[in-house]
Amino acid sequence: MIWVEVLSRYRDVATRFRIDGSEAYIGRGYDNDVIVDDPYVAARHVRVFRDTAGRLVAVDAGSKNGMFLGRERARRDRIVVDPEHPIRIGHTYVRIRDTAHAVPLERLAGAQRRIWPVVTAVLLGAAILGIEALFLWLIQTNEPRVATYLTPLLTLTGWVLAWTAVWTVVCRVFYGQSGFLQNLLIALTGLLVFSLYREFTQFAAFAFTWPVGVNYDYAAESIVVAVVCFFHLREAGRSHLVQKGVAVAALLAIAIAVQTVQRSEAVSDFGPQNTARRLLPPALHLGPVRGEGDFFAEIERLKAGLDSDRTPARP
Repeated sequence: MIWVEVLSRYRDVATRFRIDGSEAYIGRGYDNDVIVDDPYVAARHVRVFRDTAGRLVAVDAGSKNGMFLGRERARRDRIVVDPEHPIRIGHTYVRIRDTAHAVPLERLAGAQRRIWPVVTAVLLGAAILGIEALFLWLIQTNEPRVATYLTPLLTLTGWVLAWTAVWTVVCRVFYGQSGFLQNLLIALTGLLVFSLYREFTQFAAFAFTWPVGVNYDYAAESIVVAVVCFFHLREAGRSHLVQKGVAVAALLAIAIAVQTVQRSEAVSDFGPQNTARRLLPPALHLGPVRGEGDFFAEIERLKAGLDSDRTPARP
């Protein structure tokens, strides 16, 4: 007995044929055991049979377009069948198996396997909104109002859902499955990582006057976005992961280079920007306090430098 499966564009089984004889013919003609509706497939394209060793073998029956193993470009006249790797004829993939092929274990039902991803998504979302609400409260300088907290949090929620919806559509188009929950987890994880980085660097810039993290936050943001996009692309399809990684890395390098040039020109035109972009409560300033003498000494140093710049150079 031979089983022949015709696969869809998403590599799912579109149709499955059972052949009780010792051999099977695959082609577009109606005299075949497996009929493939593909104009690039010959009337009789492939013959499948068992060799003397009992292995399933596929042989090109004289087609013009040939037979290939998976995505290989080298044409083959004879293929010893591997049940895990499909054979390509024309624009169609077929998979050949026998009755001894072992199938994977059954998946858990939706209600049993989806509870933990949902809980994880809720916890990630709560953590992100909690971090945002905390820092909105810390920088509050006037009377607290509901709109002060509600508007930014709802805007952030809307952006996350819109981002997830776009990638869900991409997965649906190219992979045949929406994967909304998986894409939501990817987006929330990336957003949580960047939120923690941003808030830590803002705190460090204010508390200890450490400007490095804030000055290069655009690079960190670009890296997080690139990693998130790669995992979205991985969710959309597990093939060509190396090419996808190279493409994402190239776009990341271009984005960081462009932003670095723009910021460098901005510093040349307007001078360095402030280190602390958020004014936090004074109690969070943990760095050493500089006295009045240090302040006026810095003023004198700046004045001396300006006077030196104004003095014309002697010929």
